[in-house]
Amino acid sequence: MKPADIVIIGSGIACTSTLIEVFSRLIEKPADHKISITIIEKNHEFWLGIPYGSRSSVNALTITSIYDFFTDELERNYFLDWFTQNQIELLGWYQQNGGATAKQWMQRNAEAIKTGDWKNVYLPRYICGKYQRQKFETALRIVEEKGLVELTLINAEVIDIKPENNSYVVNYELPDKTYFSLSAAKVVIATGSAPVRNIDLPRDNDAITVINDLYEPGAEENIQKLTDALSETKNQTDRNVLVIGSNASSIEFLYLLAGQPQVIRLINKLVVISKSGLLPYHIINDPLSEHLTNNLDQLKIQGNYTVEALVDAAKKDISIAVKDGVIVSYIDKIIGFTFELLQPLDENAKKAFIGIYGMQLSNLFRRSGADYKTGSGLLNELGKLVLLKGSFDKIDGSGELHYTATDSDQKLIYPARFKMVVNCTGSDDLSRSPSKLIYNLVHNGIAEVNLSGKGLLVNKCFEAAPNLYVIGPLLGGNKNERIHFWHLENASRIMYLAPYLAECLVP
Repeated sequence: MKPADIVIIGSGIACTSTLIEVFSRLIEKPADHKISITIIEKNHEFWLGIPYGSRSSVNALTITSIYDFFTDELERNYFLDWFTQNQIELLGWYQQNGGATAKQWMQRNAEAIKTGDWKNVYLPRYICGKYQRQKFETALRIVEEKGLVELTLINAEVIDIKPENNSYVVNYELPDKTYFSLSAAKVVIATGSAPVRNIDLPRDNDAITVINDLYEPGAEENIQKLTDALSETKNQTDRNVLVIGSNASSIEFLYLLAGQPQVIRLINKLVVISKSGLLPYHIINDPLSEHLTNNLDQLKIQGNYTVEALVDAAKKDISIAVKDGVIVSYIDKIIGFTFELLQPLDENAKKAFIGIYGMQLSNLFRRSGADYKTGSGLLNELGKLVLLKGSFDKIDGSGELHYTATDSDQKLIYPARFKMVVNCTGSDDLSRSPSKLIYNLVHNGIAEVNLSGKGLLVNKCFEAAPNLYVIGPLLGGNKNERIHFWHLENASRIMYLAPYLAECLVP
């Protein structure tokens, strides 16, 4: 059988953004034959991925304001025009399906939406997903009508990719556990974020119930699982919930819980454990344009610095900037100045900054909008939220938490047992990834993990190997002529890179 021209693994926003650009290039300059493209998606739902599809709650919001979600002004205007035309239908559906959380969101954001204050609106993510899907489907319809593309969809999980005769054999597993393979001239890995890391968690039993991945099978299903487990626990003081990690999924989980008072009433204590003991900061809209960068200023005056000294100075200025919350313009100034001071350093220093140190800086100013902060705020007001500063070691089958205190390195046991455990730790180093595909790519020597440990090493044409491309979060930590992001959990950055990948796929 003739190999497919392009196989794309994953059908979320990295896939649709790339295909929109591929289709645009083919419309402008058709190929000498119909391009065969196969999409392999392990979930039943195509074109949305986890963030914008049913695995996230309808109440899940954009992490940034809609103004920052679409950083390209032209694309933002397209979206806002579309939203304005469909606003009544979109928000009407949301109110009907989002319950109390939707009602509260509408009340908080009605005035900002009315006045077009988009720097302060964090829209339900499903709206952005719907926009992107409609944009993709419109482009697909055009190329199919013109006979430029033949698209094939396969619902399966890719478990391995192997080079063979100047092409690739893509091995995949169907939902019924049968195995098949196909050949591809070019393969694009667009699988989204790597799976959550494997940590020492017990199996569900009479004493403890575990949610290892908030979005598998879906956030709403897992909140129901939590509700059932707590409801069956007779003693209120035993209805304790442990959340491991304080990242974006953690703050989202708290927000989704806060919109369900019947669930909140069941919880005795909800403990969030992380090394920092902090949830993402709230965002402050500060009108001031002057922000101090004393440590970076001093470093510039001194000159002859190392990348380690630069990062240390940036960390000190960031710690001052986030003292009362995150002022986005202030953080932008610090990061921009840091990049300016990075330029005189050698290429190895720049790669180390993107691969290792950039994420350290980002962790210092993790932020969320006012809407998401209402979740943790409510739990805190009710005396149910505990932020525990420490490293998770293990939790045994009886719900006993063992951890290491961040400040003292002391090994401790938490003085209450947990009925529920939710893993919000994020992904592991890709060399230890539970993903069969990623593990096989790395350990079979086909792809290499970059300095960050969170991304695959690629060249400026997005290739981890000849004709094996990567787009989306697995690009994070790369530094080359075209790609220079320490993380890509960001739709606007994926959209920015998609035209360049399309150029490599259909020159």
